[in-house]
Amino acid sequence: MKKPGSRFCAVIAAGVLIIAVTLPAGADYNKGVEAYRARDYSTAVKEFQAVVQQSPDHAGSHYMLGLSLRGAKQTSKALASLRKATELDPANASFAIALGQTLVKAKQYNDAYLTLKKVRYGNLDARTKATYAPAFGMAAIKAGFPGEAIPVLEAQGKASPRDANLFYTLGYAYSTEGESAKAFTAFKKAFELNPKDNKNATSAVKAAISAGRRTSSATQKRAFYTQGAAIAEILAESTPTFDNLLLAGETWLGGKQYSKALGWFDKAVAKQSQNALVRFYRAQCHTSLNQYDAATKELQSALKIGVSGKLRTQVYNQMGFVYDKTKQYDKAISAYRNSGNTAMVTKVEKKKETAAENAAAEAALRDYERKLRALEAQINELEAIGEMEEAAELRRHLEGLRNQ
Repeated sequence: MKKPGSRFCAVIAAGVLIIAVTLPAGADYNKGVEAYRARDYSTAVKEFQAVVQQSPDHAGSHYMLGLSLRGAKQTSKALASLRKATELDPANASFAIALGQTLVKAKQYNDAYLTLKKVRYGNLDARTKATYAPAFGMAAIKAGFPGEAIPVLEAQGKASPRDANLFYTLGYAYSTEGESAKAFTAFKKAFELNPKDNKNATSAVKAAISAGRRTSSATQKRAFYTQGAAIAEILAESTPTFDNLLLAGETWLGGKQYSKALGWFDKAVAKQSQNALVRFYRAQCHTSLNQYDAATKELQSALKIGVSGKLRTQVYNQMGFVYDKTKQYDKAISAYRNSGNTAMVTKVEKKKETAAENAAAEAALRDYERKLRALEAQINELEAIGEMEEAAELRRHLEGLRNQ
């Protein structure tokens, strides 16, 4: 094998752009590149190991060995080779990017972030930017710096408008920053570019639900839920898992399309009849459709299955609302107490008191009107037998009572 010569290699493989790498003149390096291009990673590893053994200070050989080891799923060894390449040639952006990508793959996100942060995105050519942006984006997000990922991913999104994975990562960054509306737009774009990847659809639907909950605009809320529902239905029809069916129901519930939501929740409950959450959602739909008996049955089923934490509070609050609506005040008070909603307990107790007072007043009024009718009948009897003076006296008394 000869020493490294002056020829160069420029290929794109495994998502990495290989540029300006000085090639050894020996056959081992060329065979290694050919094997790597053919995704015959085990052969590539053997060839590049031989090259590295003879030329241990050749950064490009360590780089190609690292890529080959990564392709062969030998991540730890790949990291060692790629680190060696960056040590020998710290200015080579492709080496740093490949190392960063592999660190992300190994879930060593902080190291990946620190490695990729040293690379200046603006100084890279178009092809290298395309490999750098998603790697840096994921590393920055996972390391806790999604705000730094967003401008890089946004810029690359304009340059790579057909890259579904890039828009997914951008959506992930927005979501981590709590920008649900922007996250939905990015995830929706990823879904449109690659609808077969369920993670794009699932993320878009969840972002739509989050954005719908956050906005105070009724128009925007409806728009988010409706758009999310359209994607959720596609997802649920193609992959009808319980979770996907639940998402379809949730989006239509948020969009106030209660009958449509019930249709999807019916399919979900057929998958998991002992799931308390879907029972609660069904109760919400029935409540909004004024089907209070059905709502009560669903809530009772949820309690029988078993609820805890936030869901327990929601179930008892919903039960309190239903009982209040149907004027079953004692049951409503009990339910609100179980939910810890003291404000509603006080409100319903006052309502119960007022209802009792009104009922007593109505009973007294009915009794009073009954007495007036009885007096009127007595007057009529007296008049019928000719007792006009007594009848007249009673009529004056009756008129006085009516004018009170």
